[in-house]
Amino acid sequence: MYRSFDPETVSVLRRALEDAASVLPKDERTQDRKVLLASRILALAANGETDPIRLRTGALAAGFPF
Repeated sequence: MYRSFDPETVSVLRRALEDAASVLPKDERTQDRKVLLASRILALAANGETDPIRLRTGALAAGFPF
């Protein structure tokens, strides 16, 4: 199942990803970690979440280690 997002929502998702990645320790800001965070953010957005703080928190709260 695919869902498309309008440009404004994509901007919110991108910002949430950047914010989530920025709180990771510098040595954990790998491409793999960012992809996982992005996947989590997209899953939340696909379920209707658009609040950037809840997107960031949800992506990070999904569990460590990645």
